[in-house]
Amino acid sequence: MSQNFDAIIIGAGVMGASIAFHLAERGLKPAILERKTVASGATGYSSGLVRMHYDLAAESELVFASYKHYFSNWKERVGGECGFINTGFLKVVKREYEDKLRGNVANQQRIGINTSVISADEVKKLFPDLATDHFDFAAYEPDSGYADATLTTNSFIESAKRNGATLIQNCEVTAIHTSGGRVTGVNTMAPWRQDFDAPIVINAAGRWAKQIASLAGVKIPLETWTHDVAFLHRPPSLGKIPAVIDDIINCYFRPEGSALILAASEGDSLRDESPEADEQMPSPTFLENLIDNMVRRIPKIEESGLQSIHVGRDGLTPDQRAIYSAAGPDGFYLACGLSGTGFKTSPAAGASLVELILDGKPKTVDITPFRFSRFAEGKLLYGEYAYGNIWK
Repeated sequence: MSQNFDAIIIGAGVMGASIAFHLAERGLKPAILERKTVASGATGYSSGLVRMHYDLAAESELVFASYKHYFSNWKERVGGECGFINTGFLKVVKREYEDKLRGNVANQQRIGINTSVISADEVKKLFPDLATDHFDFAAYEPDSGYADATLTTNSFIESAKRNGATLIQNCEVTAIHTSGGRVTGVNTMAPWRQDFDAPIVINAAGRWAKQIASLAGVKIPLETWTHDVAFLHRPPSLGKIPAVIDDIINCYFRPEGSALILAASEGDSLRDESPEADEQMPSPTFLENLIDNMVRRIPKIEESGLQSIHVGRDGLTPDQRAIYSAAGPDGFYLACGLSGTGFKTSPAAGASLVELILDGKPKTVDITPFRFSRFAEGKLLYGEYAYGNIWK
């Protein structure tokens, strides 16, 4: 037996959910096939930052469109909740990168983003508990903050289902069928063990995307990236803090409600583990290094304690940028290699990919820089005012 759909999306993380939402909104009846459960991969471990500062203008455009048209009015645009909390956002860089910081902020202002370069003294006035001795200037986005990745994913999916989409969980894809150079559908293993037919197949399989692509004869340069994240108890005397990406201490952090702080390192991540590897204990030096670095920016962290640690995994490309593209047989598309930054871009990226699929050209944001062919062309993506790789 087989079931027929207008499109099949492999993976029920936030990117697959966004694609399903936008396909269904356009009148298609897509199926989302998920090997485990909704948001059980990288999405479920996402840190959820919604910030627009990137050194690549195309990424800033994706987040700005996602913020402006989705996160800032989620209930009206999508329905349900995304859990967006406005905290403000700071990007802190080393003094030798100040000119690049200014260049990136100027690019973002041209896009329409509410951002500016502010002095360390201004940072101190806004957030008195942040130490500012190590930098002179930072980029500040007053509109940014964080959201809940699992809520976001579920509300995308529920809205898609109201418009005719189908979600099938515990349904692992084992084969992609083609005929005459086109995809025709997929096959799945037990308990389903059946064919699902569709003229469009979209690979949004996260850290399993390399294996899924190979089923269509497509080889993508993707390695598994493992990332440790800690939840720290918020010191009782700590005042207001924003979401921060801090290249001086190689950490990022943000509030988590009123009682916790989410914090993680930009370094110390494992590479190229099997995507099937069990969720593991964090690296032995993770917490000690994290606290040592965090104290440099928030001295009151010494009054804190550990609530929990989790370990997430995603697919990492050679330039640490996503792939949104057709690839291989006609009708096969990639929405993968998100490299730890897919959550905040997912609304606009999903909309743009659906436009590429159905209209032949993206309209929401030009996603052609994220084409799969860039790797073969030797045209990896680098920022206009590059800071270097995010993940060390």
